Amino acid sequence: MRDMPGDTLVTAPTTPSRPRSDSGAIADSLLGVCKAHETHSIDAYSTCLGDGIASLSSAGNIALAMGTLDRIVHSDPSLVLLGHPLAHALGYAVRSTPATATRLLLQCDDRYQSGCYHGILQRYFDARMGMPLAQSVLLAPCDGLRGTREQFRLYDCLHGTGHGLMMYHRYDVNASLRDCDRLAGDWDERSCYSGVFMEHNMGASIQAFGVGMLGMHRHSMPAATIVLFKPDDLHYPCDATPARYRRECYELQADLILPAVKQDYKKASAVCDAAGTPDLLRACYVGLGRNASGASAFQYAGIRKRCDQATPAGVPFCYEGAVRHLAYAPSELPRGVAFCKSLPDGESRSRCWDGVGLQVGGFFSDSTSRQRACQSDVTRDVAACVEGAGVTQSPPARNRP
Repeated sequence: MRDMPGDTLVTAPTTPSRPRSDSGAIADSLLGVCKAHETHSIDAYSTCLGDGIASLSSAGNIALAMGTLDRIVHSDPSLVLLGHPLAHALGYAVRSTPATATRLLLQCDDRYQSGCYHGILQRYFDARMGMPLAQSVLLAPCDGLRGTREQFRLYDCLHGTGHGLMMYHRYDVNASLRDCDRLAGDWDERSCYSGVFMEHNMGASIQAFGVGMLGMHRHSMPAATIVLFKPDDLHYPCDATPARYRRECYELQADLILPAVKQDYKKASAVCDAAGTPDLLRACYVGLGRNASGASAFQYAGIRKRCDQATPAGVPFCYEGAVRHLAYAPSELPRGVAFCKSLPDGESRSRCWDGVGLQVGGFFSDSTSRQRACQSDVTRDVAACVEGAGVTQSPPARNRP
């Protein structure tokens, strides 16, 4: 993608040319073609599928591409954990300009932890690498989502902007964070910070731990001077960024801690315990919970097994992180609520419901909708959820996976 200046002047069609009803036949065809690659590696298999799906979205058929991904994952459950990078791939294939980015983003939705949004924004900013980033260009994709009821789409767009800025700055975290600070207010900025650190961690995982492309989960190359991972400092980059950004960093730091300690949640817990302030320690445990949910393929027993290895002070926050991953998007909220209801009474259950509330606060802007979403037959559950939702406050930018 080094020779892409012209990419800033072209766009995918904003009107689809093929119906989503074609997704079944296309999925069957792709699986037939790509299955042979499975014997080589899961990376080769998923990249073959990613190439095929991306060819649909690059032609403006984003809904068809998402439907095809649905059918592929349904047909081959071994791919369930690759849904997010495959959604990234189909999004990254979409060219957009300031005039068309919002219309193309509106064809995405929150399936697969919103990978479609993130991919489109990565391509949007990657195409502008080496050119000045005008304020109008920075704001254009997300500004079209303001003033509507699509609050979660706006969050996803701002979070995806953080991913894209890392591409633009070739993984310079501090430069990317400074551009996040050009956005309109604290909620926008913090939503963007989370995307910056998530993209940093993916780049570090590819570079330091040999994580494959997994369906063409696109990433630009870091600049030669950029250090993404320090094996002797598992708090990096959080301890190298100004205090303003550290909470968002620590909520994602487990992405690097866990592979460094070979997925030993007890050892990872000890790293979190050294995060510094109580707020950062809790944020680190939230990240452990997010990873516990992902590693367990959303299965409750696997989450409990992993979170229960944390120190007693951290276990409740591990459950909070797990439920925020389970209920990442509005469509996934029932899955998170069911998880909290499966826990016995106590601090972990209360913290779990608080995590549901944090998600609800990111989904809905009005108090009535937030209260309606915090439904349980147990009064303590509702109280914890409503408190997390910040019914009388601005929505917290903390609903990432």
